Amino acid sequence: MAEYVWRHDLKGEAERLRLMSDLLDPPSRFHLSETGVGIGWRCLEIGAGNGSLSQWLAQRVGPTGHVIASDIRTDLMQGIAASNLEVRKFDVVNDEPSDAPYDLIAIRALLHHLPERRAVVSKVVRWLKPGGYLFVQEPDFYPTWTVEPLSQKRFWEQFIQWAAAHQIDYYVGRSIPAWLQAEGLIDISSEGHAILYNGGSPFAEWWDYGIREVADKLKAESGISQATLDEFYDLSRDPDYWTTTIAFTATTAQRRTGS
Repeated sequence: MAEYVWRHDLKGEAERLRLMSDLLDPPSRFHLSETGVGIGWRCLEIGAGNGSLSQWLAQRVGPTGHVIASDIRTDLMQGIAASNLEVRKFDVVNDEPSDAPYDLIAIRALLHHLPERRAVVSKVVRWLKPGGYLFVQEPDFYPTWTVEPLSQKRFWEQFIQWAAAHQIDYYVGRSIPAWLQAEGLIDISSEGHAILYNGGSPFAEWWDYGIREVADKLKAESGISQATLDEFYDLSRDPDYWTTTIAFTATTAQRRTGS
């Protein structure tokens, strides 16, 4: 697995993941609810981060169900607990689960970081029960094409190019449905959710944390200037500045019964 750019030991990373959970949990829960996840289901979340989504799943499946919150690092999941919730260190690129298959596998904001993302999709499909569901929620940065002012549009262009050099694919969300179809999954449903937000909002604060954590790398590796970063920080605090920068594409699909 390639080195994760936003490492858990970076200052502010726990808070950044908390903000991301607050922003993404509501739409994630909606789409997961549509699968019918409920009492007795066995679920695996891959790349669980701080475990907020797995904790919600544990409530849904009840005492007869079981949820595994897995990540290559589990240090940020120390605050979650339930009798039917297991925290597991797991490298999806190199490991195989010993207790597959599952009724539901959830992956959120992980595949875009993995150079092996396409192969990982093929792996996890094998871990589904016949009739089981896969949920994948990944970014698509097409909203950055319309960002104003022009200096900030250019900032996002440079950011995406820098990320690609680190093998991060910020357009992967649009690829997921076709990948799942190629794997033989059915009842594929996919939609993008782009948020308009202003400076000072939780979404802007989330981006502020994320950019500050990698600012030195951005300046050294992409040519982004300190002046451009300062403008970004100022706009992130300005309640009169409205923008949209990222869409999250939520895709659900089902493995055929008898397959």
